[in-house]
Amino acid sequence: MLSLAVLLALGQALPRIEFESGKLVGVQSASARPHSGTGYVTGFDGDGDTVQVSFAARAGMYRATIGYSAPSGEKGYVLNVNGSRYSGMFSKTGDEFRVHDAGTVELKDGENTIAIEKGWGYFDLDWLEFTPSPAPPSLKSVPARAADAQATLEARRVLKRLTELYGHKMLSGQYDPKEVGQINEATGKRPAILGFDFMEYSPSRLQRGADTDLMTERMIRYAKMGYLLTASWHWNAPSGLLDKEYKDDQGRTINAKWYKGFYTNATSFDLGAALASPASGDYRLLLRDIDALAVELKKLQAVKVPLLWRPLHEAEGGWFWWGAKGPEPFKKLWKLMFDRLTKTHNLHNLIWVFSSGTKPEWYPGDAYVDIVGIDAYPQDWQDPLSGAWETLLRRFDGKKLLAVTEFGGVPDAERMWRFGSRWSYWVSWVGSLGPSKNKPDDLKRIYSSPLVVNLTSRTFAPGR
Repeated sequence: MLSLAVLLALGQALPRIEFESGKLVGVQSASARPHSGTGYVTGFDGDGDTVQVSFAARAGMYRATIGYSAPSGEKGYVLNVNGSRYSGMFSKTGDEFRVHDAGTVELKDGENTIAIEKGWGYFDLDWLEFTPSPAPPSLKSVPARAADAQATLEARRVLKRLTELYGHKMLSGQYDPKEVGQINEATGKRPAILGFDFMEYSPSRLQRGADTDLMTERMIRYAKMGYLLTASWHWNAPSGLLDKEYKDDQGRTINAKWYKGFYTNATSFDLGAALASPASGDYRLLLRDIDALAVELKKLQAVKVPLLWRPLHEAEGGWFWWGAKGPEPFKKLWKLMFDRLTKTHNLHNLIWVFSSGTKPEWYPGDAYVDIVGIDAYPQDWQDPLSGAWETLLRRFDGKKLLAVTEFGGVPDAERMWRFGSRWSYWVSWVGSLGPSKNKPDDLKRIYSSPLVVNLTSRTFAPGR
């Protein structure tokens, strides 16, 4: 039998690991269905349920594959590699076992400990394999061509700069200026990208007394400081706000007050029905709301401020009303917004950022998108998001920039780079899901990395 060192030198997989031979916590071995080895592990149905295995390896990057079964549907899981946790999704299999590509992981010299934790649960595990991973390929050049053929000079300059940096550097970003002080205190630096949300400008919120705090005017001031701006829109539903608390079918109390009106469970607004009837009141309300946002976006354009515009985010999750009726109404709404803003309102300072997941059926099309992103909230902020990166790269390499448009915490840029996850930029979220997830020393290390571009010049300032 070849030694471990010889196997690695030949680029071959490590010996297969059978999960039933590991340490089982809250789960058990079974053999009712065809399997590898002497059995498989089942019973992932309680908090803390885990299977753990240990094995020897040489330090390096490896591709992990898992023999699994998820009979009842798609299931999330957590892969814990020597204390670093990676989130993943198993596809539905039926009763048979299939092979799942868990992406790239980093192993160390000597003994390694791997665990698969319950996550969503209700899946079975058969075996685990690791294959030495080749060096990440170079990224194909992405054309600096805007989806909007009439994009302003400033928007085109931003796209050009982003494409020049892509695959070489990663821009730092942070939602909400209030969070920037914490970053600056820990690192002495400030993020290159600053994020905002047009939520309070939703007409159904303004009707109920929402305060915009002149956010658009503040955005202009930050742009003049050199920040590249990005903005999302937690769009309160145009009508049908429930404005109450109620019990769902599982007995949970749902806060569906008017200020939660961007959530599916807080409104009866039916996007599919509205789009199917352009003469309806709800369709006209969609246009009213888009027109209201256009007023604010025109203020930015008037002073030559480009914007990474990422509306209708996380649609594939279904928790926001714009994704509740499935991909077809969502894509129709995206195209309606694109045409309404660019053609009716002549807004050309927008760089269109799609951040509604990795599933192809939700993508509006190359003609309507400049940057493809994901919103990621992994359990471990050191998760390099290599699975999502590789999924998107297979579709968009050489076509679109890829970015982490929301992140829980501040991601480990250098670790991402080792895994080949070479995102154009990241934008951290706020509060408990912002920089406070990281220790000050980690923030300083990340923001001081030569791979990271921070706010160090007026590169993105208007007129430059």
